[in-house]
Amino acid sequence: MKPSRLAVYVSDLQRMTGQSERNCRRLLNKIRDLFGLEKRQYVTIYQASEYTGMPVSEMIRFMK
Repeated sequence: MKPSRLAVYVSDLQRMTGQSERNCRRLLNKIRDLFGLEKRQYVTIYQASEYTGMPVSEMIRFMK
C-alpha cells in the first residue's frame, strides 16, 4: 500500500498510539533528535516506523 503523504503529524501519532497530544509531540521531537532533523523539518512515515517499530503498512492505515 502506498502512503497518501510522507509526513507524519501529531494527530496521526495520536490515532496510532492512543496517547495524548503532548506525548505525541514529545515522540516527534525524539524522532527528530534521533535522525538529526531540525524543528522545521518533517518526520517521514519511514522514520517514524523505524523509531516505533510499527510496520509502514500499519501506520498508513491510521493516516487520513
